[in-house]
Amino acid sequence: QLLYYDMFELLPASDPSDWQAMQDSRYADQVAIFGEAFQRAVGDLRLFLVGAGALGCEYLKCFSMLGAGCGRNGKVQVTDMDRIEVSNLNRQFLFRQSDVGKPKSATAAVAARRMNGSLQVQASEVRVGPETEDIFDDEFWESLDIVVNALDNVQARMYVDSRCVWFAKPLLESGTLGTKANSQVILPHLTQSYADSQDPPEESIPLCTLKHFPNAIEHTIEWSREFFEQLFSDGLKEVNAFIEDPPALLAKVKAEGSGSSQLFRLGAIRRALEQRDAPFDLCARFAVMEFLDKFHDSIAQLLHTFPLDHRTGENAAFWSGPKRPPAPIRFSADEDLHLDFVIAAANLYAGALGAPQCRDREKVRGMARQYEQAVGAFKPKEVRIKVDDKDSTQEGCIDDDAAVEALSKQMAELGRRLASAKPVVPVEFEKDDDKNFHIAFIAASANLRARNYKIEEVDFHKVKMIAGKIIPAIATTTAMITGLVSAELLKLVTLKSRKVEDFKNAYVNLAMPLFILSEPLPPVQMRSKDMDPIIMGPVRALPEGFTTWDKVVVDIGDVTLKGFTDFLQKEHNLDISIISAGNACLYSSFLPAHKSRLGTKVTQLYEDVAKQQISAKRTHLVLEVSASDADDGVEITMPAIRFEFRAGAGGAGSAGGSGGAGTSAKAASRFAPGGAAGSPSSGGPQSPPAARCRWLCPRRNTP
Repeated sequence: QLLYYDMFELLPASDPSDWQAMQDSRYADQVAIFGEAFQRAVGDLRLFLVGAGALGCEYLKCFSMLGAGCGRNGKVQVTDMDRIEVSNLNRQFLFRQSDVGKPKSATAAVAARRMNGSLQVQASEVRVGPETEDIFDDEFWESLDIVVNALDNVQARMYVDSRCVWFAKPLLESGTLGTKANSQVILPHLTQSYADSQDPPEESIPLCTLKHFPNAIEHTIEWSREFFEQLFSDGLKEVNAFIEDPPALLAKVKAEGSGSSQLFRLGAIRRALEQRDAPFDLCARFAVMEFLDKFHDSIAQLLHTFPLDHRTGENAAFWSGPKRPPAPIRFSADEDLHLDFVIAAANLYAGALGAPQCRDREKVRGMARQYEQAVGAFKPKEVRIKVDDKDSTQEGCIDDDAAVEALSKQMAELGRRLASAKPVVPVEFEKDDDKNFHIAFIAASANLRARNYKIEEVDFHKVKMIAGKIIPAIATTTAMITGLVSAELLKLVTLKSRKVEDFKNAYVNLAMPLFILSEPLPPVQMRSKDMDPIIMGPVRALPEGFTTWDKVVVDIGDVTLKGFTDFLQKEHNLDISIISAGNACLYSSFLPAHKSRLGTKVTQLYEDVAKQQISAKRTHLVLEVSASDADDGVEITMPAIRFEFRAGAGGAGSAGGSGGAGTSAKAASRFAPGGAAGSPSSGGPQSPPAARCRWLCPRRNTP
């Protein structure tokens, strides 16, 4: 097959006069097309690369080959908090076997510098998120030219996108999934941000299918993954919560879920506390009991509730279609799969409780065999079970509530005796270490449940791929998409002279093969509505057509909350209902108790409510306001407010808060494309003083 792809929009409008310069340079080919001045601009780029995995390695290679960040004023900052693992080596090509265990970012930076000694690269192992805003502070974000994402999760992508929107920085976004790849160009005020569009939610397995009616190996693996978390992570975290505050944990458990789930959680807590520092044979007993509960007793109970000849209300066979009739499994220490489960479960439990582990297969077999003989006969109960996710039946045994009350009283007494007990160690799932029993436990559990329901069993590696959500990475896909993104990076060098039509988003599937390139969509604009379906009334946008890129800078110093609300009322004729900063509600006019907050400074109130100290480096807070027009009561929607409380990189404010020292046009221009901020009108009743309140909305002429 032959693919022809051109990118003539990369070319300058006219031939550069300095195209013959630097003929002996490693960049001679680029200079011949774009000119020496362009190449110097590429070298002086200040880039932030978030992630140093498969995509990150390719990007660092591209930067070093293009000369990006290789100039006197250039710099590439790369961060990744992960360490190199063996499974990374097949696709993260800057790493070698000898690098296993080393930081990804630092190792990749060294490898990229070997490709181009002029590369000005700085590596860090810091996660980019709200908790590291002291490190990646306002000054850091302001210093950047372009941000490049090389991330593998949506949460981190959303955070980086929000920072780029707030500081008006171009963002190059990309991702891969097997043979599929996509890229998105995000330009300040010109295109949608990453958060403006959402992928459809992933299809999930119905809860009833997982719990009672699996029909595919994926169902049993997902069930086993949850079983692992329930036993060795969430359950043990509840043990520590009980040790720390027994009454609070007991109240929490009794307020959540059905009686059966409450009984299970309380029983697991008591068992863990009573068996701490116990010999390994008690951990083996725990594993045998869990086997009996999950693969024999619960299946026998299900068949007692719904016998094989059970019929529905429509007189149809209950066990038909996707509902496979299960069969209980009797434990036998001589069965290898049964023993696999016991070894994995017992060792995980022992490790969490601080007991010595045992990897000797025959020793564990002997321990399991003695408990096999001590098992009594199963006695069914009268239990309610949901038949599908639409069923409103409250699951559980009829006698569970009484049992919960009795056990709660015993637990309360146990809590008083364990006031200074040592906490247990919850297990964090790790798929890449085959010797830690994590995948071994899930594989044994999944195949045992598959045997219950006559589903074809699978090998260890298949379970590892599904449980670890490992998507086979293809180096060709990664190289292809980073090549497309690198072309967009070159376009950003001359962003001021370009049209948005010059840039291209890409969606590619190499398996089909399919290449779709499209122009980035414009940002979503907020418009006034005569009837909003959420508030059931009219909503007025202020200003009309603003986007997520727009914001209002209020530069009146560190004033009280009343000073802030009075300012908005005077300058914009707004009645303030709610003021929030992130998840912290600073003020609500609907709560009488909040009136006492009006005399507190906004910064102090933020620290009190958010329980977070404001960094000395921080100069502003991001405030969201819910308000209505003071004249006609119509709900107002407006951009986020940048509340400048301290003189610094973001502007100069009056220390006393009585007025505004003013901020230069240069400071304001950082937030507008092309270096020009919006200029408010000088007329009209809502026009704010430019020195104290600036509308950073480039398309806006009037407030």
